[in-house]
Amino acid sequence: MTRLLIESAALAGLALAGFLIAAGANAYIVQVLFSTALAVTLAVGWNLIGGMAGYVSFGQVAFFGLGAYTAALAMLNWALPWPLAILFAALIAALLAWPLGRIMLRLSGIFFALGMFGLARVLQIIVNALAITGGPMGTAIPAAEGPAATAMAMVALAAGAIALTMAISRARFGLRLAALRDDAIAAAAAGVDTGRVKVAAFCLSAGLAAAAGALYARNVGYIDPASGFAGTIELQTVLMVLAGGIGTVWGPVLGGVVISLLSTALWARFPTEQQIILGALTLLLAVAMPGGLASLPPLSCWLRRPRLGAFAPVAAPPAPVAAASDGAGAVLACRALGKRFGGVVAVTGVDLAVAPGEILAVIGPNGAGKSTLFDMISAFSAPSSGEIRFRGELCAMPPHLLARAGLARTFQTSRLFPHLTVFETVLLAACSRHRRWRDAVSAASALLVAIGLAEDAEQFPDALPPGRQRLLEIARALALAPAVLLLDEAMAGMTAAEIARVQAVLRAAAQRGTAIVAIEHVLPAIATLASRAQVLDNGETIAEGLPAAVLSDPVVIAAYLGSDDMAVA
Repeated sequence: MTRLLIESAALAGLALAGFLIAAGANAYIVQVLFSTALAVTLAVGWNLIGGMAGYVSFGQVAFFGLGAYTAALAMLNWALPWPLAILFAALIAALLAWPLGRIMLRLSGIFFALGMFGLARVLQIIVNALAITGGPMGTAIPAAEGPAATAMAMVALAAGAIALTMAISRARFGLRLAALRDDAIAAAAAGVDTGRVKVAAFCLSAGLAAAAGALYARNVGYIDPASGFAGTIELQTVLMVLAGGIGTVWGPVLGGVVISLLSTALWARFPTEQQIILGALTLLLAVAMPGGLASLPPLSCWLRRPRLGAFAPVAAPPAPVAAASDGAGAVLACRALGKRFGGVVAVTGVDLAVAPGEILAVIGPNGAGKSTLFDMISAFSAPSSGEIRFRGELCAMPPHLLARAGLARTFQTSRLFPHLTVFETVLLAACSRHRRWRDAVSAASALLVAIGLAEDAEQFPDALPPGRQRLLEIARALALAPAVLLLDEAMAGMTAAEIARVQAVLRAAAQRGTAIVAIEHVLPAIATLASRAQVLDNGETIAEGLPAAVLSDPVVIAAYLGSDDMAVA
């Protein structure tokens, strides 16, 4: 709360200073203020999708130009007052970003960046060819009576963008954005609708860029394709975010101010070399200071992302699990399940069923198809044949809805969120289960106490040993209060004490009615827990029954264990 008050006071002070400068300074200083506030707005807007969501864009200038032209045409053709024209431009950009985001955000990495670059060029070609936009010559619009009004409006827009980012960083939405940026698959397994989250961030980013473009057009009284879709705008925006600190709240603000003023100074002294210098500076910053100014020791404690929630070490009983079944008593039932990758058969004809409160061990040699089976059950991979029924219904949900419905999983290789603390990792999943923030915080805190991670609540996953990272992934899955829990080699790399802790947690979960299906290579650890064992080899079930009987089966010994000495009596 103290940090929030300080940041709010700093924002109010900066906005007030901007208003006073706009009201009393000379025209040149007011234009510098406008340019600086414009830079901050663009940087903060780009950071929403490029930093907080992790989708680096080379084409946000597309929405800048779209906003400028939309506002200009609204003022010229519909006689809209300029404040309404700016709001209209932001709305149009956000509405257009929704379908575009649903398509383009299926891409990732360089493909998304290039797709956005292509979008900017396509829009530039369109406005260049239309008579209503003035074609390549552009169009003039009624300019502001003086620079003060548009400067104040831009300062207000920048302050609003910063306030929006502050609010997002302290809300569920910000937590989900951070998880999406770190690992989209793990976020979906925690119940996050990754598609909706990233499209929402894309729309907000587009709206801010469009509003900035509309104000820019109003300020200069003219817009043409070259200025509305200038590649230099995109370059400087990316540079500002990198310089300040990508993914932080205040880093883009600091970077926007510094780079904007630096750009103005370079233009005054080295107009032809300005872009070369800025490009070289971008490379230097990316190599020498990848975290930006926000990573410097004096600033890092204030500019880093705020921690969410407050860990409260109060033990509380976990929520009961209401596990419905299909008529045969199974909460999860797979029939004749198969998966092909081209000509390679990974899984074929597998039947699997588990009842509420039952622990089923799925074992087999490497490459037997166990993890592929889990991917199909958890909806991360579509079966080539067969069917999956969860709680009696044919399973046709995406992973995040399946997780919220009560089917949770871990992964063969731990998938954690490097930039979320231990507590935030569990809180993310708890938020998918609980509507009220207070309930989610309480559930996450109680679970960390129960599983033995309370002392590491404020640590980041990379600081934990491998065994405790596995514990954290189990805690994240349990935070969904699942009816079915899929564990993929969850006890690999654990110490004896950690294995004992996991066994106690799993027994307690089973007693509450959770059905547990565990892939495990630590056979002694799972053999004492499981009521049944099922063995896969070459994608097929070769044995099933009581763990002791299965592990003593000559067929299993030959296929998996290798010798009689490893059989469990």
